Amino acid sequence: MPRVLTSKAKLESLRKEAKRWLKVLRAGDTRAIERLKAAYPKAPPTPGLRDIQHALALDYGQSGWTALKAALAKPPSESDADRIDTILRHGWTGDTAAAQRILARHPSLARDSLFTAATCGLVDEVERQLARDPDAATHIGGTRQWTALAYVAYGRLDPDHGVAIARQLLAAGADPNFNFSDGWDNPFSLICGAIGFGEQGKAPHPQAAELVDLLVEAGAAPYDKQALYNISVSGNDIDWYQRLWNLCEQRGETDAWRAADGGFLGKNMLNYLLGNAVGQNNVARAQWLLDHGADANTTHAYTKESLHKLAQLSGFRELTALLEAHGVAPMRLTGLEALIAAAQRHDEPAVRALLAEDPGLIRDPHPLLAAAAHDNAEAVALLLGCGADPRGVDHEGISALHRAVQAGAADIADLLIAAGAEVDLRERKWKGTPLTWALVLGQPALARRLAPLSRDVRGLAGLADLERLDAVLTAEPALANQRLDVEDRVTPLFCLPEDEEAAAAVAEMLLRHGADPALRNPQGKTAAEVARQRGLDDAADLIEAEKG
Repeated sequence: MPRVLTSKAKLESLRKEAKRWLKVLRAGDTRAIERLKAAYPKAPPTPGLRDIQHALALDYGQSGWTALKAALAKPPSESDADRIDTILRHGWTGDTAAAQRILARHPSLARDSLFTAATCGLVDEVERQLARDPDAATHIGGTRQWTALAYVAYGRLDPDHGVAIARQLLAAGADPNFNFSDGWDNPFSLICGAIGFGEQGKAPHPQAAELVDLLVEAGAAPYDKQALYNISVSGNDIDWYQRLWNLCEQRGETDAWRAADGGFLGKNMLNYLLGNAVGQNNVARAQWLLDHGADANTTHAYTKESLHKLAQLSGFRELTALLEAHGVAPMRLTGLEALIAAAQRHDEPAVRALLAEDPGLIRDPHPLLAAAAHDNAEAVALLLGCGADPRGVDHEGISALHRAVQAGAADIADLLIAAGAEVDLRERKWKGTPLTWALVLGQPALARRLAPLSRDVRGLAGLADLERLDAVLTAEPALANQRLDVEDRVTPLFCLPEDEEAAAAVAEMLLRHGADPALRNPQGKTAAEVARQRGLDDAADLIEAEKG
């Protein structure tokens, strides 16, 4: 099945891809050899660069390298190729809403290829594609260069047919151990895709348990470090730990969880996961890990501090007691650490005694940030009452209000704002205000609470608060073209909400206040092109009409 040539494709990138393909081919890479056979069956036994370029062109559905260059010379447009790119990319970027909007308007795109059919859950089209090309299940392609089975495992568009399609693909030769790198040398497997979670909190596949069982039955390794990591950084239950443990136990592979080199950052996996559980105040997971052999005396993989100290600094009393019950000797903290721990446990006499001894401790922002991050309103009130600065920030410019938003702590946000916290402070790492943090982190109620106090036009646009947006832009029209170095969303016109009707209304208002529709992001896209790729066609039409 030919790969899709999108408007993002560049000739220089394809030249480099051909050279990389030739290099691994000459090194004897099996996958590279099979790819060449599939794309260019008549390739010479010892191909040169021109042969690989010809094969690459065929792989893109072109007659040859010259035809490929001619296709690239065409001006970019909001083509079906871009829409297909969004559909297939959703499984990695998480932009499921955009993919769903596109499919609702252009349902025929689901039948474009085996990859789209698999991720969209079209059992009949998968069957037809495999009948036409019996080896298609072994091919890689689409925007992510995955197998069709990977698009199933990572996809979230189809709630009902993933297992059935996975069976078809496995029967046709799909590799249950296919994996790819995230760019940081972390192997992401099909099991990892089905389970989800991770830093973005991705929901598991609707048929995740059945998919994982099927993949293991087909030969996938049940001990999956990246999957265990992803589980450990979001969610609360122990079900997935137990399921993967059981699958390992059935194969006699539970020792991998305890192996010194089997986890992350020099930890065995049980100890690594225990550090994450303690950091999240997840008592149930900590108990499960301790019951399965984790060492309560281990240190946290990232901070290198003892877990007992971490529990104290976080105010996690139950976890502190649990670790002590498993043999950890109580640790006495001093100085700033003692202040943080005392505030977290609401020990006002201890807090005031420490500040009497060293009044400068209250000027450090970390106690207040820690209290806000752990949704500890009593600790926040105590520290503010002792003189903590609500406008203080850490080394990345992140404030206690940012952390309160991250924790979903509306009462703490109110406390901090009443004390003088800066509502529109933009931290340095991601350039986000508390309002944009609320939107990105899925805290709409907090976003609505902050909006009446905010002048952040990006956040107000994303929230679709038209009344407040209009008031802010009327007072300061220049904000309609405020530019920030933040990935591809350089001005507010690139920050439209997910809802189609709301996106059109926000675009119309921004344009009315002077937003420039001709500006392009670092990828060379206009706001209209970005909106159309997200399936926001009405907003795109408005922007293009203004552009003239």
